[in-house]
Order: sequence, then C-alpha cells, then structure tokens
Amino acid sequence: MDAGSLYEPVSPHWFYCKIIDSKETWIPFNSEDSQQLEEVYSSGKDCNGRVVPTDGGRYDVHLGERMRYAVYWDELASEVRRCTWFYKGDKDNKYVPYSESFSQVLEETYMLAVTLDEWKKKLESPNREIIILHNPKENLYK
Repeated sequence: MDAGSLYEPVSPHWFYCKIIDSKETWIPFNSEDSQQLEEVYSSGKDCNGRVVPTDGGRYDVHLGERMRYAVYWDELASEVRRCTWFYKGDKDNKYVPYSESFSQVLEETYMLAVTLDEWKKKLESPNREIIILHNPKENLYK
C-alpha cells in the first residue's frame, strides 16, 4: 500500500457559534442539517444568495454570508462554519473549530505529509501556536 492511498480527506461538519455566558461556544448542526449544508456548499454553484433551512425550518443559514438567522423571532444572528480541523486551548473545555481558510491550509499540509511521507511539518496557527504534524496516527500540538 503506497503512502498516497493512506490519505483520506477529513469529512466536514457544520457548526454555528452562540454566545453563552459571554463566551463563544461552537455548536454542531445535527447530522441531517450538516449534510444538507454540505450538499448545497459542494454543489458547485455560487453560495451567495443560497439559503438553507435548518432546525426544522426555525433557522435559515445564508450560506454565502456564513450566518444563521432565526425565522420566527428576534435573535442575534450567529456565525456558521464548515469545520474540519479543531483545537483545544488551555482554558477551553470544548474543541473550537479553526477558521475555514486555516483548516484548508492544515488539510493541504496534512495531505502532502501523508502522500510524501514527510512529517514534522510545522505550521503557525492564527492564535500563534505552533502545530507539528508528527505522523498519520499522532498529531500533537506544541
């Protein structure tokens, strides 16, 4: 089995951000809503202007804006992300998704490391942490 066949892209899941006790908390959409968001996102069509109903139609996600809006009541809109890579800071008790753009950089770096079998790659995260890709089974943060 060659190294290239070991690479498998990570499956994305969609999350939205709520402010709970004045702290950002990322909450996953249920599987059905996440799958529907991913299908619309992956359709190859421009996401601007695309609205996907979620939570039984109680919220609309404006895909191009990456924002989630309540349909029937007033509530602050919340940010939406297509999530593939996460981190857990010293003060965090839950995993937090990286931005979509940095997740893409991480995924591309990981793909190259797996396919070329070149590890110990170092990346600097947006919050200035150094990330080292050790091997396909063990990725640790420094």
